[in-house]
Amino acid sequence: MASIENRSKVQVTVKNRDDLTKSFEYSATKAITAYVEQLKALGLKPKLASLNNHYVIRARQVGYPTLTLYASSEAEAIEVQQRIESERRRGIIIDYGVARRTSFADVLIRYLREEAPRHKSFEVDGYKINAILQDAGLPREDMGAILAAHPNPNPKWKVTPMRKPTGARMSEPSETSRFVRKSFADVVPEDFRDYIDERLQVVEASTVDREIDIFTAACNAAIDMWRIPCVKSPMDGIRRPSYYNERDRRLKDDEEAQLLDAARTEDRTKSIERRLEQLMQDERSDANEASTVYRRKKIVKAAREQYQHEAEQTYTHVALVETLTQFLLMTGARRGEALNLRWSQLDLESQTALLPETKNGRARKLPIRADLVRMLRALPRTSEHVFPITVDGLRKAWVRICTAAKLTEEHELRVHDLRHEAISRVAEAGSNTPGGFTLVDLQAFSGHRDTRMLLRYAHLCAQNLAKRLDAAFADKSQVTTHHGVRRLKKGAAVSITDLCGSAPPTAPAPTPLPVIQTQTFKLPAVCLTWGTTLSKAA
Repeated sequence: MASIENRSKVQVTVKNRDDLTKSFEYSATKAITAYVEQLKALGLKPKLASLNNHYVIRARQVGYPTLTLYASSEAEAIEVQQRIESERRRGIIIDYGVARRTSFADVLIRYLREEAPRHKSFEVDGYKINAILQDAGLPREDMGAILAAHPNPNPKWKVTPMRKPTGARMSEPSETSRFVRKSFADVVPEDFRDYIDERLQVVEASTVDREIDIFTAACNAAIDMWRIPCVKSPMDGIRRPSYYNERDRRLKDDEEAQLLDAARTEDRTKSIERRLEQLMQDERSDANEASTVYRRKKIVKAAREQYQHEAEQTYTHVALVETLTQFLLMTGARRGEALNLRWSQLDLESQTALLPETKNGRARKLPIRADLVRMLRALPRTSEHVFPITVDGLRKAWVRICTAAKLTEEHELRVHDLRHEAISRVAEAGSNTPGGFTLVDLQAFSGHRDTRMLLRYAHLCAQNLAKRLDAAFADKSQVTTHHGVRRLKKGAAVSITDLCGSAPPTAPAPTPLPVIQTQTFKLPAVCLTWGTTLSKAA
């Protein structure tokens, strides 16, 4: 029912003369013959061999659509042939031609229109997909129109306005992105390998990995949801770039003081600017009615010079950025969680803040320390948001703050580093607190869904564990030595929970259950380290 035809390139070789090796297309019969004759004329003995890199599978059968598929090896061609014949013996009709009539760019565009708006990362995914389309010579998609037309976008985009496109291109263009113009059936792992190799020359491996995530999501949607038949997913066999980009940036020496001083300076500048705008209201109205841009700018400039000194003397200081910085340092909240926090979600009496939606999709409450409560009470409630700052506004302000505090280049400090600093401080504080904090306590504070994400902070809890071990072995009456190994006696007033859990070392031991009749067995050497004996009721 299905035939296989080898359309691989033909290679002409001469023994011990690698420089004369040439490859020709399958159909280039005249060129092959001419080259062979040329080599024979030189007294050489050329050999022809068909490579194993391109096969055509044709399926022709009455009552079924004619299929023409391609494979990159003989083994893959045989696998495709057997699959088609097996499907047709069972009466299954799959039109693999749909994948040939659909380009990979079509798949990306459909994913952007139908699936991406359901995710919180729609804006970022859309930017990346549009960049890929642009590099391939295709028009960009209007993300605002896509979001407006989608029947069920992510709740985030129902309340968060999208940023207006500026037309500026931030990412580096990619020549290999043109492979998306190929049909979905013709895209092979080599296309992605070339794309990855090129992108790694200009961007970080983590950036390339996130771009591969988009390709994978689009392929899965095409195959699993849209039922675009594909003999083999084009993503099969893709090797993602390996990388390690975990940051361990901590505030050192007086860096925190410098950061907060720069934040106060930023708040002072913004407070003066707000007061200046209040004083310039009449001049602003006159400037808006000016007939020319030159006249408008002249009025505004004169007004600024007139009221600048008065604004510096009469302004009301609003510690917005300083409070935001302290909020991130004391709560370990993420940037987006802090900027989206509303006054209605704050309960300053109980010192908590409710985050209805977090990165992992689950709501959680932030504990707010008393010092931070006082700072929050001092903020004016001019907006429904506690920190009425946009993402772009914070990004620009952070650059100014870090520049003023000299936290740039090799001392670079990022906003997310404050979250790492906050969690690290809580882990360290647990080592100096009776009972300490376990990783589970740390998880409740940080909001991580998986405790494995907190293993990077486990070393900070080691001091607490050491104190518990000291307390466990401090009582000489409960410790014995067996074969040179110190261990706790049976019935010792220290449990595994005392050693590894969150209970304080000074907690009273539970009353042991009465033992009626017991029979004692020897333990293997590996168990004797814990100093435990086995008891069995008679």
